[in-house]
Amino acid sequence: MSSSTPPTQPVMRGGEEVDEITPLVGASHLHAGYGHGQARRRSSIASSSILTSHLSRDELALGDTAIGERLPSNAYTTIDWLHDLIKDAFRYRAVKSEQGVRGAFVAAYEDYQGWIVAALVGIITAFVAFFVDYAESALGDLKVGYCKRSPGIYGREACCFPKDECGDWKQWSDGFESSFAIYVVVAWMLAMGAGLVTKLTRTEIPADASTDGHLDHHHASADHQLPENRSAPNKVIYMAAGSGIPEIKLVLSGFEFPNLLSAKVLVVKAVGAALAVASGLCLGKEGPFVHISTSAGWVVARMFPQFRDNGRNMREMLSVACSSALAVAFGSPVGGVLFVYEEMSSHFPRKVLWRSFLCALVSAMMLKTLNPSRTGRLVLFETNYGVIYKPHNYFWFVFLGLCGGLFGAAFCKGSRLWTKKMKPFIDKYPLTELSIISVVTALLQYPNPITRQPALLMIKHLLNDCERHERENGWICQHERQDDKTEYYWWLVHAAVVKIVLTTVIVGAKVPSGLIVPALGAGAVFGRLVGQIVPDTSPAIFAMVGAAAFLAGVSRMTVSLTVIMLELTGEVEYIPPFMIAILTAKVVVDSLHEEGVNDHTVLGEYLEHEHASNIARSHGGLVEDVVPPAQSFHDMTIHIGPEYRILKQALAHKLHRMRRHGLRDAALVLLDDHEQLHGIISEAELDFAVNQEGFLSDAEPFDILAGPLAVFVDRSPLTINADAPLEMLVEMFYQLGLRHVVIIEEGSSRVLGVVLKQQFVMYLEHLRTR
Repeated sequence: MSSSTPPTQPVMRGGEEVDEITPLVGASHLHAGYGHGQARRRSSIASSSILTSHLSRDELALGDTAIGERLPSNAYTTIDWLHDLIKDAFRYRAVKSEQGVRGAFVAAYEDYQGWIVAALVGIITAFVAFFVDYAESALGDLKVGYCKRSPGIYGREACCFPKDECGDWKQWSDGFESSFAIYVVVAWMLAMGAGLVTKLTRTEIPADASTDGHLDHHHASADHQLPENRSAPNKVIYMAAGSGIPEIKLVLSGFEFPNLLSAKVLVVKAVGAALAVASGLCLGKEGPFVHISTSAGWVVARMFPQFRDNGRNMREMLSVACSSALAVAFGSPVGGVLFVYEEMSSHFPRKVLWRSFLCALVSAMMLKTLNPSRTGRLVLFETNYGVIYKPHNYFWFVFLGLCGGLFGAAFCKGSRLWTKKMKPFIDKYPLTELSIISVVTALLQYPNPITRQPALLMIKHLLNDCERHERENGWICQHERQDDKTEYYWWLVHAAVVKIVLTTVIVGAKVPSGLIVPALGAGAVFGRLVGQIVPDTSPAIFAMVGAAAFLAGVSRMTVSLTVIMLELTGEVEYIPPFMIAILTAKVVVDSLHEEGVNDHTVLGEYLEHEHASNIARSHGGLVEDVVPPAQSFHDMTIHIGPEYRILKQALAHKLHRMRRHGLRDAALVLLDDHEQLHGIISEAELDFAVNQEGFLSDAEPFDILAGPLAVFVDRSPLTINADAPLEMLVEMFYQLGLRHVVIIEEGSSRVLGVVLKQQFVMYLEHLRTR
């Protein structure tokens, strides 16, 4: 805070100083150290963004309007979709108003920027995918042997292509014990490499300052305060750990998550994913590709003012970039577009659909050209069964869907319980926990010929139809042709149990990790096992449907997953079985466990529209239930008097009070003596006005509605009646993408308070968990 900021003036109640911290307000990210240095730094960023901008004169003039926010990024806050839409409309008209040849060129460039970014992101994502695929294959095969022509450069497939066996591939040892030991050691080294790389993205974020997250905000008291001189312990996270899908969903919904999409995180995520998958851990690189592709979108889009300076436009391009993830991971461009629409993005207009289509197409084409697998094909598990399923098989497809739903519910609960119980140990010793899991994984997987293989190769062999391809000589087909299959059945059971358990415990590990391939693998093994008891039908068919069912149970995808399975296998005939199993798994898992594995986020500030609507509908409350208490109302409002004149020091004091309570998404509400609304000023714009040198007079009062600050005042903020149903407030926040809504009293139109999106989501979460 600048030197003009007066000392805090606490509210006196009963002779004591009181700061009301409630679950609704206190749940915002509050920490005591935010004030002086951070405010000055943000003010510097705001002013320099104007002085050093390379925008046109007309675009620079938009800084003098009351549209949007001053800062392009406000840590751990939300964007205002509606204001960003208006701001972009002003910018668009300014760009299009230019005449002549230059104007035509600028207008054309304006129209095609989105397509250019989509194509560039697709190319970058394909190159990163090529690196990850190549490195994962070369390093992963080092657990069992090396290529004599190029040790450490070629994996077995690349070394022997196009044959399955060749003299250039050399195993480390012919003995079981020595091979086992080398496998465990190399797997451990690769896992440790992934963990050490991931530690490079260690970050601290402000922790939840609420001392009791389950307090009712109508009964908050001074006993539940976080004093100004006491900071809540910061939360330590690793930006490159996990799949990144929950965090990307958070960003696409409008929240800010600083440094999550930086170029550094992109590189670390790619290297860490290659090492982690190569180690043989029960995780996949397909989930991290979502984070990688979105990071590529952020890096590229920031080169274009149309996206860099507008949070709404930026998130549209991030949705576009995200579509290339599954296009390169599975060779599924159409499924990738549907995945973003169904699972990731909360804002998906038609132009995003077309650009996503282009981005996925370019990435798939580029990866096919690069050809990391050296097969020349995008389809990973091309099956060509040529077998028509029979009507009685529908029962087994439903059964697999039922098992997939049960697995999904058990996995969500088990992984959540594991991370909760192990969190203190994992946070303190992340590499030790990873070391233990990697050794245990190697010890359990190597003895089994099924799980000893890389995950994708294991799935490919499980989907093989041994009856149709009589020349298939793999381990699975050899044992299925035997009369006595007892040993084979035990290995299938062992593989299913090991994959399910290890996938559950790997979730909290501090390495890049996805759940798509592990879920597919567990489902394929289970489906192959079920197929052994079904007469006259290839077990491979049930392995394929089981893989879809288990992934549906974990991810809760439906339409996009059906298309992904179609593109993965090329089996158009099996779309109905896929749909039956996926829909059954979805119904079962939803009835047993409300949250999906990707619905829980690091910041705990995100609820999908459907979940928020269900909570509001079941609660049946009114908007008056979320009216902030008196102290919060006092901190976020200011009376401007009959002449609308006010001192700069008063604004600085209000800004300090909002900062102290962690209200970084807040707006200062301008009221007259009758509590009538005259407009609002966003916290970011207020920060700029107060801390910008010479912008406001330090001594003389000024007219806040007609003076220099008038351009920042939103004179027509959206309001809602206190007697309106809570569902209406949900729709305003989610459909319009608002940052805050002013609550007014019915009849008198007197302002009762302001509710922020972050606060409202926390309140709904409190209703759901109490």
